[in-house]
Parts: sequence; C-alpha cells; structure tokens
Amino acid sequence: MNPVLQQIIAFVRRYPIVVLSLTLFSILSVANYFLWQRQQVLASQHEEVRRNGEAMLLALNGYSRINAQLATVQEALGVIERNLVVEGDLAENLGYFYQIVTRSHVRLNQLNQLSSQPVAEGVPFKSVPFSLRVTGTFPQVMSFLHELETGPRLLRIKTYNFTRSDPKSNALALDLTVELLGSP
Repeated sequence: MNPVLQQIIAFVRRYPIVVLSLTLFSILSVANYFLWQRQQVLASQHEEVRRNGEAMLLALNGYSRINAQLATVQEALGVIERNLVVEGDLAENLGYFYQIVTRSHVRLNQLNQLSSQPVAEGVPFKSVPFSLRVTGTFPQVMSFLHELETGPRLLRIKTYNFTRSDPKSNALALDLTVELLGSP
C-alpha cells in the first residue's frame, strides 16, 4: 500500500472524532454555500414580488380615480365625434355658421366652403376649410368670434383680417378663414 495512504488511515484511527468533525464540517460548508445562493435568489424574487404588490396596491387605490378619468375621456370623445363636420353635407355645415350669425346679430356677407386637402392614411380626422366675411359693430363681431370659439364644433382660425367697413359708422368687417374638424 502507498505510504501516504497508510499515514492517513493511521491518523483516522488515532483521531476518529477530529476526522469525522472535519468531514462533516466540509460537507456542511458546501451544502451551506448552495443554500446561501438559493436564499439570495429567493430574496431577490421576494423583493420583486413585494415591489409589484406595492405597485398593485397603489393602482387599486387609484382605480376609482382612473375609472372616473376614463369616463371623462370617453365622454369628451363622444362630444367630439358628435360634432364632426361631414364635408359633403354643405347645408348642415353652412347652417352652423348661420346659427351663430343669428345669435350674434352680425351680417354675413360671404360664406364659402373651400376644398379640403386629402387625408393621409390612418388619420382619423380631417380639416374642412371655410372662408367668411361678417360685418357689424365691435361687440357684435366679438360676440360672433366668441360663439365660434366656444361652440360645439372644434375649429382653428387660419387667417383673419379686421377692417372698418364704413368710415361714418362703427361697423367693422371681419374676414376669416377657419378649419372645422371633420370626419374623413
């Protein structure tokens, strides 16, 4: 037999408790290392689940607020959809301006629906342009502009021009080019 092996066997016979303790210590140290690594993985998973739970709790706390905001947005979209201009419905489109003229007491000298630009693919809305000329006193013209701005139809004023229509009276003339939001 090998002399080194004989010395090891002799040491084991002479000190069995020490050898058994060292062997057990080595095995348990290796097992402890693997258990420690597993504990680190579980701790990181637990931290992630805890963060997700806290985020979910915050979301549940804000659920009623989010639902209220969603309802408000859906209501606003409904209002927008109901007030879109249809380019081919000329009578309805011009009638909108005539209603505002009636309420503001201005005189409508000119009203034309202009041709709109082609809409790109995937764009949900288009702009329908109009040119108009109204005359009246300053308060009447301002009332007309206020009615345009606060009316149910969404519009953008592209160009405007104020002129005095009659030097002897206080009459003003307002030339406007507006674009109403319409459906394609």
